Amino acid sequence: MMENEAPWQSHADIQRGDTKGIRVGIGVQFNNVTDRMKRTKFMRMRFVPMLLIVASMSPVAHAGAVLELLTTEYTQDPPIIGTVQISTEGRESRIEITSVSSNESGGMIYRSGKKEMIAMDHAAREYYVIDQATMDRMAAQVRSAMEQTQAALDAMSPEERALAEQMIQRSLSADAEAVVDYKLVASGKGDEIAGFECSYYDVVQEGRKIRDLCVTPWSEIAEGKQAAEAMMELADFFENMRKAFAGAGGLDAMDRQQEMFAYMEELGGYPVLSRDYDVNGRLESESRLQAARSENISASLFDPPPGYQQLELK
Repeated sequence: MMENEAPWQSHADIQRGDTKGIRVGIGVQFNNVTDRMKRTKFMRMRFVPMLLIVASMSPVAHAGAVLELLTTEYTQDPPIIGTVQISTEGRESRIEITSVSSNESGGMIYRSGKKEMIAMDHAAREYYVIDQATMDRMAAQVRSAMEQTQAALDAMSPEERALAEQMIQRSLSADAEAVVDYKLVASGKGDEIAGFECSYYDVVQEGRKIRDLCVTPWSEIAEGKQAAEAMMELADFFENMRKAFAGAGGLDAMDRQQEMFAYMEELGGYPVLSRDYDVNGRLESESRLQAARSENISASLFDPPPGYQQLELK
């Protein structure tokens, strides 16, 4: 390997136009940083709709709320079915996810007081703590990888550098941070989901319907606005994560999370049903509230399970 040559791309790769090796130096390094975090079932599975449903919970004094959600991914045959159980008490929340199709399970705890998220892998009996210090450390590694990328580009011939920059741009284009305008269009239709009356809205981007939402007004949820404020604190946490890794394309789930919270704010309510569609208008996925109940929740629920090993994100 030549001096200053990035470990993720050789000159020979560049000369033959191989984009696999250059899957963005910073992106590869970012993946190394976040690989363990992404391996947890929680980070791999869709969780945006789950977090939306958390915002619908009505806190009760000395009691918490438990909601059950059914998710379906139609991109596989047969579809992938998942269940979600969300527990909250005050500003603490815990989300448990199980794939009915594969028997995989994982979870997430958000502890407001410590401003930290705990991602759990139940099969491995392991968990990771993600707080501001963790995000700062990981972001520093991303910056270091970006510097390595620049050093490798500086060592190339003009022709190789031009080709490498084109390849990097193509690799990053799908993840580039960009604001895509959308419109929320009321369909005029209504429904009832899990006992909540809701109204349908289409989310339209670039002239195409990408999802629809069935939204219940906050006024229909006892202390719903207070619950929404608690969720905005969690939204801020995800926004910090997204910004920390913006140079490497960020985390797609974080971007989608912020979109969904924007819908909630604009519509003054929350979706009890959300459905995503592909470019051909085919249903890709669905998230549907199944049940909601109030019950006493022990504070220990917001701690990692006994016997689980804490691993460091490096």
